[in-house]
Amino acid sequence: MDNIEREIQLSGFDEMGEPVIQVMTDRSLHLQFEFMPPSDIDENGMEFFDDFDAQLSKAIGLPVIWDDRERFIIAEPNPDTIDKIRTFIEHYR
Repeated sequence: MDNIEREIQLSGFDEMGEPVIQVMTDRSLHLQFEFMPPSDIDENGMEFFDDFDAQLSKAIGLPVIWDDRERFIIAEPNPDTIDKIRTFIEHYR
C-alpha cells in the first residue's frame, strides 16, 4: 500500500465523523469515511447507500473501487477529481 501524501478534510456528510480524501504517493485517491452509511441513518434508509460507489463514480466521471466498508479508491484521478468529490459529499444529503 502506498503512503499518504496529504489529507483533505470534507464536511457535510456526517457530523459524528466527516470523511477525508487521502492523496496517496502514487497519486491515487482514497475516500475514507468514519461511518458508512452515516451514523444518523436508521435501518430504513440504509439501502440508499448500497450503490454509493456507483453514485460517486457517476458524480466524478471515473471508476470507483469500494475497497472496504468505509474506503473508496479512485486509482487514476483527473486534476478536477478532488473538487468533484468535495461537491458530491457536501451536497449529498
